[in-house]
Amino acid sequence: MARELNRELFSRPLGSDGDSGLAPVQPQVKAEELRVLHLHMETMSRRMKEFESRVETMHTKVDEVVAQNRQRFERVQGHFQRQNEMLQMSNSEMHNKIAQVVSRMNERKVSENLIKEMVDRHGAVVQAFEVRLSQLQKVMSEQEMQLMHARSELKQALHELSRLKKL
Repeated sequence: MARELNRELFSRPLGSDGDSGLAPVQPQVKAEELRVLHLHMETMSRRMKEFESRVETMHTKVDEVVAQNRQRFERVQGHFQRQNEMLQMSNSEMHNKIAQVVSRMNERKVSENLIKEMVDRHGAVVQAFEVRLSQLQKVMSEQEMQLMHARSELKQALHELSRLKKL
C-alpha cells in the first residue's frame, strides 16, 4: 500500500520570502490531530508486524507441507518401485515356468514320437513274424502231408512185401 503525505500538515504560504519555497514550515496542525495520526501510524505498524508474523507463519506452514508432501511422494515412489520390481520378478518367474512347461511338452512329444516309432517297428516285426510263422505252418503241414503220404505208401509197400513173402 503506497503511503502519501498529507499536504495540509506541511503547508506554507505561497509567495512569502521568495526563497524558492525552502523556508522552514510552521506546523499549523493541532496536537490532537497529531496524536490521532500517531495512533493511526502505530496501528498500521502493529498491523504490518502482525501481517509479517502471519506471512512468516504461512511460510513455515508451507515449508512443512512441502516437506510432508515430498516425504509422501518419496514413500509412494518407493512403493511403486517395489511394486514394479515385484512385477518384473513375477513376470520373469512366469516366463521361466512357461519355458519349463514348453520344454517338458517338447520332451514329451519327442518321447511319444520315439515310443510311437518303436510300437510301429514292433508291429512290423510282429507282422513279419506272423507271416513267417504262417509260411512255416504251411511248410510243416505240407511236410506232414508228405510224411503221411510216405507212411501210407510205406505201409502199402510193407503190405505188399508181406504178401509177396507169403507167396
